Amino acid sequence: MKKQPPLLPCYYALLTIACTFLTGQLILWLMPDGTSVWASVLFIFMNLLPMLVAFVFVRISGELPGIGEMIKAAFFPRESWRAYVAALAVPLVYYGVSVLLGNVTFTGAPFSAAVAYFPWTLLQGGLEEVGWRWYLQTHITVKKSFALKMLVISAIWFVWHIPVYRLPWVTAGSTNYLVFYLMILGNTFTLGAVKELSRGSIPCILAHMLIDTAAACMLVESDLTKVALLAGVEIVLSVIAVNRFVGRQKRQSRGGVPLGAE
Repeated sequence: MKKQPPLLPCYYALLTIACTFLTGQLILWLMPDGTSVWASVLFIFMNLLPMLVAFVFVRISGELPGIGEMIKAAFFPRESWRAYVAALAVPLVYYGVSVLLGNVTFTGAPFSAAVAYFPWTLLQGGLEEVGWRWYLQTHITVKKSFALKMLVISAIWFVWHIPVYRLPWVTAGSTNYLVFYLMILGNTFTLGAVKELSRGSIPCILAHMLIDTAAACMLVESDLTKVALLAGVEIVLSVIAVNRFVGRQKRQSRGGVPLGAE
């Protein structure tokens, strides 16, 4: 495998954000009411851009030369059970802590609405995890600190969301940008922790889809203090989980036991 230029992840982030802004602006110019089929197509394209640009960068860098290799690496099927447990824990922490803090509004939608919404979340948000977690998290050069790396990625992810939530028919996590950033920050840490336990992106995709799916029935409110507490809990739990995983991985490497083999 070729040694990757250290600035390549930066170029990836800039190009992904630029393409998303341009696509969003095109929708606002030509289809501002969102009723056109093409508006839906372009909206899905916006959400797929992190994955598509990641595949382009992996290809042009020579890291993975073929489509088949990219798909196999990004959607690695044999993940450890820990990765899936962590993926299920992400929405449980996000909504569970919010409920305990009294910071959730229930929409009144039936459970069947969430089930029907679940497949759509793959295109609406799930597949973007291929870009942010599978590519960016594993390539960005902030290597010494998991927390610092997550802070950098959270800023990039937050800026990327701005053109998406400028579309008038899209419901933002919060109209307060500070509150929304804190939501992004907490989810960056929890999804980043899932990626540390994963080889591909499927557990991260699952976690993201479950968060979006549950939003059909309950919405986290915009109370700044409560959202900050939620983000704090997510950060602490993620750092603890990653530290335990990394320490265990090092011990198993020294002992010659493959991770997840037991």
